[in-house]
Amino acid sequence: MKTHNFFSELKRRNVLRAGALYAAGAWLLIQVATQVFPLFHVAEWVLRLIVVAAVVGFPFAIVLSWFYEWTPQGLQLESEIPPNESITRQTGRKLDRWIIAILALAVVLLLANQFVLHRNAEAGSEKAALSDKSIAVLPFVNMSSDKENEYFADGLSEEILNSLARIDGMRVVGRTSSFQFKGKTEDLRTIGEKLGAATVLEGSVRREGERARVTAQLIHTSDGIHLWSETYDRTLTDTLAVQLDIAEHVAGVLDVVLDDKQRADMRTAGVKNVDAFIAYQKGLKLYANAHDPAHSRDVIAGLRLANKEFDKAIALEPGFSQAYFAAADLYDHILLADDQPKPERIDAQRQALRYLELSAANSHDEQQRLLTLADRQLVSDDWHGLATRIEAALRAPGCSAPDWLPVFASIFGYGDLIEDLGARVSVCDPLNVINFNSRFREALTSGKPDRALTILAAAEKARGGASTPSAYRVEALVMSGRMGDAKAELNRLEPTGENYCRAQLFFGLAAGESAASIHARLQAVDRGQSIYKLWQMNDVIEAALSGNRDLANRLAAEIDARPGGGLVLAVIVSDSLCSAPFDLEATPRFKARLAEAGLPWPPAPTLKLPARMTQATR
Repeated sequence: MKTHNFFSELKRRNVLRAGALYAAGAWLLIQVATQVFPLFHVAEWVLRLIVVAAVVGFPFAIVLSWFYEWTPQGLQLESEIPPNESITRQTGRKLDRWIIAILALAVVLLLANQFVLHRNAEAGSEKAALSDKSIAVLPFVNMSSDKENEYFADGLSEEILNSLARIDGMRVVGRTSSFQFKGKTEDLRTIGEKLGAATVLEGSVRREGERARVTAQLIHTSDGIHLWSETYDRTLTDTLAVQLDIAEHVAGVLDVVLDDKQRADMRTAGVKNVDAFIAYQKGLKLYANAHDPAHSRDVIAGLRLANKEFDKAIALEPGFSQAYFAAADLYDHILLADDQPKPERIDAQRQALRYLELSAANSHDEQQRLLTLADRQLVSDDWHGLATRIEAALRAPGCSAPDWLPVFASIFGYGDLIEDLGARVSVCDPLNVINFNSRFREALTSGKPDRALTILAAAEKARGGASTPSAYRVEALVMSGRMGDAKAELNRLEPTGENYCRAQLFFGLAAGESAASIHARLQAVDRGQSIYKLWQMNDVIEAALSGNRDLANRLAAEIDARPGGGLVLAVIVSDSLCSAPFDLEATPRFKARLAEAGLPWPPAPTLKLPARMTQATR
């Protein structure tokens, strides 16, 4: 009876109506804020504060409606109003009308957001990829008879790209993507679509001795309209002035306002020595060839040739951050390879640490600096603070593609951050193969084969749509249980290399084949054809997944004793997809590094294989 009287009193005092009016009003307010705040770039914390305030205010609104009543004289305590003067019935009807009106308005806003603004947002996101302030700098064409001047043309193109990238408000496509159109004759509309760029800057360079004629033109990709062009006849020493002038003119045409700070950033970001950026371009060509089996028989030998050019560039321009970073790759591969003597590895670790430290110290890009410092610590024998450094590097704004960090960090719970960064890189550097590989491997390590296959399909579409055989695709198909498709893909592969053998291993084990049979087939592969020499890493994985834990531990212990062995073991764990392919007690140095960093162990397994083939991890 008391409960009935209580609810009757709630209705009489319009408490329920007041609560409904407050909730409807709060919902309307949040709807308006959600749709309007982004237009004025209001910080997200302001919207969160409004939501929290609305929730906190609700009980106060209920209490006030219980104790107070609206009267023609204003707000009065309910207890002080004579019963014959109370107008709660009239107030209730007014509240009903207000509730209906506010709810109707909120629903209209919700529908508008869903069916009008949301569609506009989708269209806007597509247009954002082709924003009027998006640009790709294509490699300038060498018009000189001397083919060596091609490196000068490439260097000038990259320096213009770097200058433009320092301008706030512009989206500049990365070198890795834009330089893939070097020497090609694709129409500008296709290039713009593939790179997500509304404009392209292209040009030519004719060098005669110490003078150069540089022609540059800015073109709209959708219709081929020339927005700006200029020809410069300068000496080589004026190259920096030319690239800055081009960048400033492009910014002006695209209606981007430059301030003194941005102009200063553009000057400091550039390489001032012409011979330095020519040597760097030569090094990049040798670097790419070293990693390409079609041009290389030994990645380390190829990188030694590249480093001669990088070191020349560094000698001419001691603050050349990109040259230091590229040169460090040689020493990373020496640490990874099977066939390097211990003194060579000791020196490689020292050189890798030095080059990466100098690269970070001279970097003009804060995100790249953080990524470089994280990579540096991965090859060191001191991992104190590594977890904090990894998170800071992955969360830093920007779209620089990481090197070793995604392969390492994906097994320690950073998968979402890696994919978030990879997605950003795919916007500003859409054809970057390293980024696609990092995203694909992270998806596998996180146990998301469907996402991995989607990323692989996007990479193939970006490269022109042709499906090329992929050992990684075999792993993803095995993980998703599509054994028929995995077998068909495996049959398309060339029977060579570490990735092929790992794909054979995963498929054979998942298909229930005996470990002995798989081992015999893997031993038939010619290991001498590999340009990387990473067979011991594969041997650890095969031993672990085949149930030979003692062999896996022995091989892992050998790697653990090497300089920089922690990075190698982390890559093994990432590639194995099986949690811990060796026992931590067998790798005391790696165990100590994990403890220093505070990184979790063991990682979660993502590839399910027949239990009889594996032993429990310890």
